[in-house]
Amino acid sequence: MEQLLILYDNRAIEGFQADWGFSTLIELEEETILFDTGAKPEILKQNMEAGDVDPAGIDKVFISHNHWDHVGGLSYILEANREFELYIPEINCFKIEEELPESVICVPVGTPTYISERALSSGVMPTGMDEPSEEQSLIVLSQLGPVLITGCSHPGIVDIARKAVSLVGEELFLTVGGFHLYKSTDEEIIEVSEELKKFTRFVAPCHCTGERGIEIFRETWKDRFVETMAGVEIPLMEE
Repeated sequence: MEQLLILYDNRAIEGFQADWGFSTLIELEEETILFDTGAKPEILKQNMEAGDVDPAGIDKVFISHNHWDHVGGLSYILEANREFELYIPEINCFKIEEELPESVICVPVGTPTYISERALSSGVMPTGMDEPSEEQSLIVLSQLGPVLITGCSHPGIVDIARKAVSLVGEELFLTVGGFHLYKSTDEEIIEVSEELKKFTRFVAPCHCTGERGIEIFRETWKDRFVETMAGVEIPLMEE
């Protein structure tokens, strides 16, 4: 069964622990990819155990940007898995590479890059911030259509979705992750919500989207809204 398993989020279902941060496991037939690692290694470990996830089975780790709430759990992965590929925005790769064992391959990403046959980095996009100055997102080519996974969407969720569509040449099936709207006004959130409808069929906002942002998306997207929090499984193929 191909699916996303949300491992780290501000909210959680029973049996999983909530905390500020984001991580999701992408389970495909041919490989398993971990997108971001949340903030705290002990919480990532607890949620992996709750989700019956073996960290040693992870083939690739994809880091959206170098913020504590997305890279904090990496130390746990390194303890449990000594051989995987680590994809990280090129400007930050050298900072982490020094701490990695030789068996872990650090791959700096600049331009849009296929990290495997069905997983494509958007390439780094400017955040407008000093740190981090760049962020990348991941596009997974699922049986249901392209799925866009974002960390914090510092470059702007609409701009990220627009670029993703330009890369794959079709509407996205699902956009999931942090939309970075927790400081935005209702009017700003509604504007983003409506604009995003041009690019994706379903949305699953969480993390830094904020409680109010999630509520507005739930109201405006109705049956195209997917409730998302730690412990939630999102199928990527017809059951």
